[in-house]
Amino acid sequence: MDLNEPGPRTSGDRGALHRGIWRHWGTPAAIYGTIVYASVVAAASGVEDDQASAVRLLVLSVVSIVVFWLAHVYSTALGFQGDEQHAADRLRDSLRHALAESGGMLEAAIVPSIPLLLAALGVLPPDFGVALSLWFSVLMLALLGFSIFLLRGRSIMVCLLGAVVTGSFGVVVILLKSALQH
Repeated sequence: MDLNEPGPRTSGDRGALHRGIWRHWGTPAAIYGTIVYASVVAAASGVEDDQASAVRLLVLSVVSIVVFWLAHVYSTALGFQGDEQHAADRLRDSLRHALAESGGMLEAAIVPSIPLLLAALGVLPPDFGVALSLWFSVLMLALLGFSIFLLRGRSIMVCLLGAVVTGSFGVVVILLKSALQH
């Protein structure tokens, strides 16, 4: 079931809402984009706890996710172009497909960037901005995991298990950050 392709709609607004969420936030690119972004934040945040380091962290994190996104667009376009069904397609078609599939990776960086931006502006203490960014990533991953299983009509227990498993990737990033910096 490809949730990015138009298909039969489930009854009620809930199915349409979840499909809309999937198209914008719940793609595989958004899931690993969130993990990559959290990993960059965790690895790049250091012992310095001032506004200048918060600005550097925000810039480094945003530039890193853009580079990962460009690499993902490129590799997806190459893969799409190399697919036997699409070998005759124009490069423009491959890029359009790749951009549509990869957009979630950039979108995934929006929510965890907010606390980093507030720390860079001096509104939040830098260490709190980093912690909040990482926990927002965990929350996003958990919500994505829950939503994906809910959309597929799974029981609430399976949805909760999906949230725990998906969110645990973010928790592992936080644990690695703690292990590396202590």
